[in-house]
Amino acid sequence: MIQNYNGKIPLVEYPWHEQIDRLAGWAILHHSEYSRAFCYDLAMSLAFIDATAGLERYLEICRNCPDSFNAHVGFINMCSPCYEYTHKWVYQKAAKPQSGALGKLSSEIILRFIRRIFPQFESILSIGGTETADAIIEHKNGTIILAEVKAAPLLTYPIIFDVSNFIENADNHQKINLTSSQLRECSSALYLHNKQIIPLGNVKSQDWPFKEAINFILDQKNSTIVDGMIDTWFSAMESYKHKDRNRNIYYLANASGNPPMIAKERDNWPEKQSISDSKTSAGMDRTDDIKKGIYQVMKMGAKHIDNKNVRTALISNLPAFRHGKEYVEPFLDMIWGYDADTIKINNEKYIERNKLKWVFDYIITLSEPVLRDLTNE
Repeated sequence: MIQNYNGKIPLVEYPWHEQIDRLAGWAILHHSEYSRAFCYDLAMSLAFIDATAGLERYLEICRNCPDSFNAHVGFINMCSPCYEYTHKWVYQKAAKPQSGALGKLSSEIILRFIRRIFPQFESILSIGGTETADAIIEHKNGTIILAEVKAAPLLTYPIIFDVSNFIENADNHQKINLTSSQLRECSSALYLHNKQIIPLGNVKSQDWPFKEAINFILDQKNSTIVDGMIDTWFSAMESYKHKDRNRNIYYLANASGNPPMIAKERDNWPEKQSISDSKTSAGMDRTDDIKKGIYQVMKMGAKHIDNKNVRTALISNLPAFRHGKEYVEPFLDMIWGYDADTIKINNEKYIERNKLKWVFDYIITLSEPVLRDLTNE
């Protein structure tokens, strides 16, 4: 281990970390190429719910929820059931997890996934924001990988409730006043779009909302339903990647921007309000994150230029689909070195290859990773 880098096992302080291991383990065995990225989004959605204090304050009646559910809380500024069932653009302010929780959760959950998916990594420690690196990985061959983590879900699934025992008559999208104790008595479900749900049981149930959701995914009798959920996720990924606004699912993914004009003209969508902005770009696709990430891996490489056992990596759930060609690909095969390490031969300067470093050795993602020599080890 490199001196001066102290870390901890990702998610270890969260009581539900073993549930994430179960989900990641299932994703590894699933036949779909994108099941891992789907499962990351599912895990993040459950973590969003867990990290949102005062969830009851965001509740609004939604008469378009499936089954017996009639109230909705979302993490984008739009009611997904209304949009999918009635094709109306209904603004509902997104719930927000506790301040500072999102970056920590997105980083530590992806590291937990990476540890399960890449068995050649003997240890992964989360370092946090106080050191040069976000994470330190020890490969089974002894190589140390210092990593910058930039991760964010493509889809952040909303949660729906049955509040019939406490609310009898209310208009559609009327805000409702439930206490946290009342909400704990309500049944709930995760809404995975395309009219698909995962029942979560009562809010007060043990390990809510993780246990029931992950039990549902792992139950073989739900395999056809789960395959449909992954297909929906894949459709969202394709529409996000190509900015295909002709697909309805486009506006349910993060970083979808503003709704079309009909939302304002027909459905009274408030002025200057987006569904979700570019700050919520999926994976490492936020341009500020890409720029910072590339600087950080170069800084780590420079710090350990003389240690050939140290590599650098960017870690995310997804590659930069929208901005990769402009911001990532120019650096993908770039190597760098110091002028002081050059030698002169026939008045020309040369530098030995072993004194040159990749800008980043690896991009470790759940789909389309850049692993270079790791694939052979």
